[in-house]
Amino acid sequence: MLVEGLAAAVLWMEQAQRLQEVSATLLDTAPVASPIAQNFQFGVRADVSFIPTPNAKVGSKIEPMPSAPAQMIPALYSAASLSLGGNEALSGEVWGGYLPEGSGKLVGLKAALQQTQWGGRAELSSTRLGSARIIAGGGYAVTSSSLSGTISSSQGTDTFTARSVLTFVNLAVQHNQSGLWGGIMFGKKNTNSRLSIVEDNTDLQVSDNLSNAKQPHWTQVSLGVRLGKTVSIALSELMVPDRADMPRLSLAWSFFTPSGALRE
Repeated sequence: MLVEGLAAAVLWMEQAQRLQEVSATLLDTAPVASPIAQNFQFGVRADVSFIPTPNAKVGSKIEPMPSAPAQMIPALYSAASLSLGGNEALSGEVWGGYLPEGSGKLVGLKAALQQTQWGGRAELSSTRLGSARIIAGGGYAVTSSSLSGTISSSQGTDTFTARSVLTFVNLAVQHNQSGLWGGIMFGKKNTNSRLSIVEDNTDLQVSDNLSNAKQPHWTQVSLGVRLGKTVSIALSELMVPDRADMPRLSLAWSFFTPSGALRE
């Protein structure tokens, strides 16, 4: 009986850790590496993730982790580009986003969610191949999330917190005349999360760097287009091995470019 009890406890811990890793991944909100414009811009962006339903079974119990059909962190961004002579350019972008507590209830989330994200990326582009713009880049992002509410029961306030550090590289091709582009991104992650369940008197802390995944990285493929001078839209598929597979929609609006700056 003791052996069976220990085996059940180990299984419960493994399943709880699995749920915690998946839940944190759904909140990572990896950036979408749309090609940076060849000028200075300041704008607003939203990367919307359409959340799949995770398997929330832990042991013989379903832990109803709160979820909503979609999730995003609205962000402000600033981008600039430097010509390297000829057809090459070096571009950079920084951004910061904030999802205030209570906003999640607008899309059906029953717990209080608060998130912040900041990051930056750089790209080197070349237009030597006819009308195609070849782009290679990399970046870094940090996301912090805090979730609290009657997640597991109505007996008290449960909490879930996570902090993810994402590093990534990307490769893209853009058609200059039409604005159409396609790209692929590969990334690493390191997440520290904590889940406190009041009813079970449980406090689980997990450090996840995808080391136990089939492939220790996440992949995102994207297809997008620039509409006019200031609006960009992209569809992406984010794939995290043994964690999640979810479609995403990215919308960006550049509402400020200094007078006299050249636009694409």
